[in-house]
Amino acid sequence: MLLRIPLLHELETGYNEIMDKSQKKPKFDFEELKAAATSLNRQLRKKVFAEYFEQFEEFPSYLFDNTDKIDERLSETIQDLTNDPETSKTMHKGIAILMQRLPSS
Repeated sequence: MLLRIPLLHELETGYNEIMDKSQKKPKFDFEELKAAATSLNRQLRKKVFAEYFEQFEEFPSYLFDNTDKIDERLSETIQDLTNDPETSKTMHKGIAILMQRLPSS
């Protein structure tokens, strides 16, 4: 029969509780994302796009109708991110990849 060592059990339990708490991500709310990413507020859209990119390494362009041309709000947001000196090189690469997928304006 295997005996449990109380201190070891306590350490394992404490470690597992810490890991469970630290690994939980906020629940993804699609409707909240869509409302913010398609908002008329340019700064809010820019912020949401940057946060989305940091989490998923892509932009939420699927929220816009880009069938025939690039949606005006999406275009503005891309322009705002491109012109921002704080935009990372990785995000600029993501913008370039996105532009290749979108129709020409």
